[in-house]
Amino acid sequence: MKKPFQKLIALAVLVALPAVATAAPDVPPIKTAKEANHLGAYGDNALPNGQNQPTSAQIWQQTIKAPPSGRMQNRTAQGMQKALVSAYQAGRLQSLPPIAGTNGEILYAFGHSLPTLVTAPMHTSIIMLQPGSHPAMASGASPAVWKISTVMAGDQPEVLVTPYHEGLHTDLVIPATSASGKPMNYVIDLTSDARQYTPILGFYYPGQMEVRWKDAANAAAVAKAKAQAETVATLPSLNVSDMDFNYRIHCAGGGWFSNSNCGSIMPERVFSANGHTYIQFGPKQAEHGHIPSILGENIAGENAIINAQYRDGYYIVASEPAKILLLAGKGSDGKVVKITREHD
Repeated sequence: MKKPFQKLIALAVLVALPAVATAAPDVPPIKTAKEANHLGAYGDNALPNGQNQPTSAQIWQQTIKAPPSGRMQNRTAQGMQKALVSAYQAGRLQSLPPIAGTNGEILYAFGHSLPTLVTAPMHTSIIMLQPGSHPAMASGASPAVWKISTVMAGDQPEVLVTPYHEGLHTDLVIPATSASGKPMNYVIDLTSDARQYTPILGFYYPGQMEVRWKDAANAAAVAKAKAQAETVATLPSLNVSDMDFNYRIHCAGGGWFSNSNCGSIMPERVFSANGHTYIQFGPKQAEHGHIPSILGENIAGENAIINAQYRDGYYIVASEPAKILLLAGKGSDGKVVKITREHD
């Protein structure tokens, strides 16, 4: 009775153990590229719904044609739109026009415009950077279709650009360091045409121009203040055709009983214009303190006070009296110059 029972137990254990010794299922062999092409676009990797399983190469090609896009939050999209609008408005408001240089170059405002350089095959265009700056390697233009090199003309760095083909378009970025050590970035829109091209492109620098203008304005203000400190006033504009020099100047007796030796107060010339009389003295008349008093003489021969002031070596009388007296000293040392307007 033991043997049949032992056989039954052994059979039960055998059934419970995994079938480790069973034969492996048939695995389809790896097909060659020729066989895969013969089978169609996706080979025989068919999905249960009848579609084919794409290969990794086909997935890569599909990704290039239609890159996957993640879901963008509404706040991110609005922020991106605002940033683009702000950048556009800033560029539009800061846009300054290009101007022609003295050597035939086209000059763009650095930092206030996006310059466009038109190039052509078999021609070299020159980009002139700020004198004294030190440019780094330019980037953005593929060396496969653009030839770009940097040279120095004195302290003027220049970038030479030549396209290999027409119809190219890219952005060229040239980082540089100014002579004072400040960072600078030149961003240039590069295009290539079949025949037309710009020989030289340069830049002008509004910031430096503003500094020079301020320095010039400060210097002018200082010079003006110095001139005002040295000058009592300036003469009004006069037209030579309106000047009347028909005046007689002579020494008229000084003191009570002596003749006047009036050389020290003798004016150089007298003329009238626009209702004023101008009495001009020598250049150092005021330095010696020999500025005489001035009086007018009425038709009765009596002395009369007239409105006059001394400016820049001139006595300017606010009228055109027929006679004017210049007086200096007292008593026997007195000096008198008489100015008489002659009539034609």
